[in-house]
Amino acid sequence: MNGKSHAATLTGTAYTVTVPLKAGPNTITLTATDNQGETAAAQAEIALGRSVAAAGSHSGALKGGALYSWGRNNFGQTGLGKTTTLAASADHPVSPTAITAPAPFVALAFNQNQSLAIAEGGALYSWGDDTNGQLGRGTQGRANCGASNCRLDIGKVAGLPAAAQVSAGYSHTLVLAEDGGVWAFGLNSSGQLGDGGSAARATPELVVWGDARPSRVVQVLASSASSYALDDKGQVWGWGRNQYANLGQGSVSSAAAVQASPLLVPLPAGVVVTEIAAGRDHVLALTSEGKVYAWGLNATSQVGFKGVKFKGKPEAWPGNVLSPRLLPSTETLRAVNVYANGNTSYLRLADGSLRAWGMYGDMAGTGAVYADLDEPSDKLPNLKNMADLAVGALHQVGRRQDGGLFAWGWSFEGSLGGGATTANTWMYNTPLPLTLP
Repeated sequence: MNGKSHAATLTGTAYTVTVPLKAGPNTITLTATDNQGETAAAQAEIALGRSVAAAGSHSGALKGGALYSWGRNNFGQTGLGKTTTLAASADHPVSPTAITAPAPFVALAFNQNQSLAIAEGGALYSWGDDTNGQLGRGTQGRANCGASNCRLDIGKVAGLPAAAQVSAGYSHTLVLAEDGGVWAFGLNSSGQLGDGGSAARATPELVVWGDARPSRVVQVLASSASSYALDDKGQVWGWGRNQYANLGQGSVSSAAAVQASPLLVPLPAGVVVTEIAAGRDHVLALTSEGKVYAWGLNATSQVGFKGVKFKGKPEAWPGNVLSPRLLPSTETLRAVNVYANGNTSYLRLADGSLRAWGMYGDMAGTGAVYADLDEPSDKLPNLKNMADLAVGALHQVGRRQDGGLFAWGWSFEGSLGGGATTANTWMYNTPLPLTLP
């Protein structure tokens, strides 16, 4: 792995090996030697973290370590070093704009009006809205952006070991360190920082595990006011808000309830989860068999079967899905990735095509109509060979396997990056091709 050797262990007929991943691209070489000394090798590349980003109304992409961003910039979230608006600023970024960063970046995490990135070597940087300490840089040196605090500079988050992965929630952030530690900072009113309390923190603090704890965390995920972790056994852990059954425990909690320590999400026996994604208050779990389980808020069918065909009918799934529920179509679709934000869900198939469900916007004349899709639907038939996807609140940014970038959905303050002619509040269902300068 990345030039370092790790020995695999044979147990019965299966080889297992634990290898450390770093943020960004990783090179894996598997070498086998038989008893006669004959050797064979195979090599693969795996990227840890997103190369594209979509948030409330700003977006970003990486190319060769360089950062490009565009869209809403009222908190300085695009990284220009100042605030701008579409109406008043001639240099407002309505198309991908090269941003001067302090180091080459390898992974992005944008949400709402804040931005974070991991640099080569694992240093974490942040900028934009810092109202609740979600940038992790303490309380000193903030700028004033209207009635809220912000950071106009792209600054390093101190007090962290090398970061392998970062997830930006709505008002808090989770970081998975290369050494396996899980760190959190930001708003904590529902216990989403997992430190045992409910006080907000503007600097990184370790998540506190109880007697039940994972042997190794391989993914962290922050949503509106809940947090999640996936371990190397394929188990999902959750903490924070459970008002909409966010934690999959079979019940909902009051809005004022605080779940400040991780709970194991009860999944069916034998289910091994390989990736998780979360919207505002719903969760998707992809299994090793390519199936998808989902739970939580289902107001717009973002979990499933409460949309166009099923809404108001007895067979419709409830408004809060209390426990993980299998999406039937994924028994045959065989997903390879899951994505979510807001009230929208996506999956990617092995051929690089995408399927959407939940709240989905379509054009009707000169306006937009949001239809709640019951289950994964082929709404983007011309978008093939996708390698990466970022789901924002109401827009998406995707990267094709050949590096081509596309954006679609609701355009506000230039969030789609298509230039001045597409920077208004219109719905674009045909993905716009983007060009990096």
